[in-house]
Amino acid sequence: MSYAALPTLRTPRLTLRPLEHSDADAILDGVGNYDVSRWLGGLPYPYARDDALEFIERVHRQSLMIWAITEGGALLGVVGLDEELGYWLARPGWGKGYGFEAAHAAVAHWFANPENGDLVSGHYDENKRSRRVLSSLGFKITGHSPRFARVLAQAVPGTDVVLTRDRWQARQDFTLYTPRLTIRPIEDRDAGAFARLTVSDITRMLSRLKTGMTEAEAQANLPRHKWKGLLHFTLAIEYRGQLVGTIGVGAGPASVSYFLDPALWRQGVMTEALSATLPELFERFPIAQIFADHFEDNPASGAILRKLGFAQTGQRMATSMARVEPAPLITYALNRDDLKVPV
Repeated sequence: MSYAALPTLRTPRLTLRPLEHSDADAILDGVGNYDVSRWLGGLPYPYARDDALEFIERVHRQSLMIWAITEGGALLGVVGLDEELGYWLARPGWGKGYGFEAAHAAVAHWFANPENGDLVSGHYDENKRSRRVLSSLGFKITGHSPRFARVLAQAVPGTDVVLTRDRWQARQDFTLYTPRLTIRPIEDRDAGAFARLTVSDITRMLSRLKTGMTEAEAQANLPRHKWKGLLHFTLAIEYRGQLVGTIGVGAGPASVSYFLDPALWRQGVMTEALSATLPELFERFPIAQIFADHFEDNPASGAILRKLGFAQTGQRMATSMARVEPAPLITYALNRDDLKVPV
C-alpha cells in the first residue's frame, strides 16, 4: 500500500491523517521540546527542521503506518505502527486524553485487518503517562529490557508489552455482572424503558434529562451515548432482566452521573452498580480522577458517593430541565487510590 492510500482516522475530537511536508515546523516545535524528546529514544537530539523533513520523507518512502494527530487542523503529535505502537504529543496537548484517544484509533485500525497479529509496544519505566495509556488499551507486560534514551545518551530501564487480538476483542464490550445486576452499554432497544423512567422524581435530580420523554425522543437521544471504547457513553442497569437505571460516563474530565427507578431506592442497588463500574473505568482509561455531583436536596446520592471514596470539592448553583429555579449543586472528586468498594 502506498502512503497516499493510508486512511484518515477520526475520533470524537481528533483527526489522524497522513503526514505532510508542511508538518515539519509543527513536528520540530513538538519534539524539539526536551519534555517530549526525553521519552523518545529513536530521534536525534537536539532535533532540527531537517530531521523533521527526513522523518516525513522516510514515512512516505517506506509507506509506514504513521499518522499526524490533529485537532481543528493543528498538529498535536504523531502516532504510528512502525514495528511497534508508538506516539508522542506536543507539550500543550498533555493531560487531555489525546494520547489514549489517538492510540485507541490506531490500535483499532490495526486489529481491523484480520491478517494482523499481536501488537507490541514499550515504554521507559519512568514514563508513567505512557504506561497508563498502554495498560488502559489492554497491553500486558512481557518483560523488561533497557531502551536507549538519546537525550540522556544512555540506556535506561524499560518495559515491553503486548496486546493480543483476543484481549483487544474482549475489551470491545463493557458488560459487568454483580450479584443482582447486569451493567451493559445502552442500546436502541432500551428506548421505551428509558422513556418510562423519565419521571419527575428522577429528572429533577438530573441536569439534562427531560421529564416525560417519549420513546421517539429517547430513541433519538441514545445514539449520542453508545459505547465506542472511549469516554462519553451510557451504561444500562438491568435488574431481573429489566432496565431500571443508567450510569452516564462523561469525558473532559471523566465523570459519572446516574439514576435509578424509585421502586429500587434505598436497597443498595446503585452502590452495587457503581462498585462494579468505577474500578472498570480506572482500569480501561488513563484517568487519575472521576468527578460527580448531586443537587443539595438529594442527600442519598451524596451518601453513595462518599461511601465509594468521593470527596466533596465544592458547591455551585446549577439548573435542571425539571426545575423552575437554579438550585445548589454539591461537587465531588474521586482519586484513583481513594476508591472504596464496599464488601
